[in-house]
Amino acid sequence: MIQQVSDSSDPQGETVARAVPRSLGIEILEAAFAQLTSTPEGRELYGDPQRGATLEQSWRTFGLLTGVRPVCLLASGRPEVPTSAIERVILFSPTALVDLLAHALSTLETKATAVNVYDGRSGHCINLLAADEDLILFHDPWPGRSLLCRENNVAGVDAVEHENGWIITRADLAEVIFAAFLWPSDWGDLCGEPTRVPYEDLQGGDFFGFFHVREAEGGRTTEAGRTSLRLKTGGFQEYVDLAFDLDSRDRVSCAELWLSREWMANLNPFARDIAKSFLAGLVTERSREPAAPIVELLWSLGGLDEATADRVLRDDAPEYGIVRAYLGVEEQAFAPLATETVRAENVTRDDADWFKLTITFW
Repeated sequence: MIQQVSDSSDPQGETVARAVPRSLGIEILEAAFAQLTSTPEGRELYGDPQRGATLEQSWRTFGLLTGVRPVCLLASGRPEVPTSAIERVILFSPTALVDLLAHALSTLETKATAVNVYDGRSGHCINLLAADEDLILFHDPWPGRSLLCRENNVAGVDAVEHENGWIITRADLAEVIFAAFLWPSDWGDLCGEPTRVPYEDLQGGDFFGFFHVREAEGGRTTEAGRTSLRLKTGGFQEYVDLAFDLDSRDRVSCAELWLSREWMANLNPFARDIAKSFLAGLVTERSREPAAPIVELLWSLGGLDEATADRVLRDDAPEYGIVRAYLGVEEQAFAPLATETVRAENVTRDDADWFKLTITFW
């Protein structure tokens, strides 16, 4: 239960906002984003840090910073704004939208949920953190007192201080909510279309069966309801490593394939086979089509026609970037799928060179 601890009504007094610690990673992201939006082209795509952003620009920024294209849940009855650039927009009444987000916060492993609010005069973004039957706990990045405190908005809503941020009633949030960006996995769980695959299902699948994948001895650790696994293939064990992270429902949230660079030399067909099979065997049904070009290119390496080989070396499309990383001519590459992201990296581990392919399920 969220407890209201105070109701400070003195906007002139010392600020009572609870600051969220700023990590070095956040500061680096902010610096990179400032550089990105320093050009007219960047500001057109992602907004102006000094003036704000449109809903479409905010959606692009979310995808840029997280690597995930979120589902946009839009409150009805608000001023119309362009949304054609957003892949998935779903309309709800404001009350239904708040109730849905509260349900996600209280019943799912929902991460901080980005919500755009608008009081009739100005808008900004807050992050919802927790919910109970009546109240919503949120973080407001605005310095000092939240813009949803009574003295800072024209809608009449009244957020009050909480030891971990700010709290607002569901009814008040429904007065100002404009849109929310939801992780695809959360939306999938809410609408009965989960985007994460049960580990048990993968164990009975083609990838585990063909490569005789088994958990390594002592390779299972569990902490705070989440499980980390180390696995090995039946053959080539000194050259191949696998690592899975499971959520509290034993669904795969992240899967890693490690291949020794020494073993991958000369376009080793066994290395290409396990790399393309790892990707094809683990992605969800919705991601099979966008993953197909990567799978096909990995398997076809060594027999590409001249035009395709030229595109592999020069084209900016994500699938070619992944293949360049596999070949070792690019340090890392990234490809967003429908419900996952794929990252290819060249890394050093124990003084040896490895190729690492990671699938993150959102």
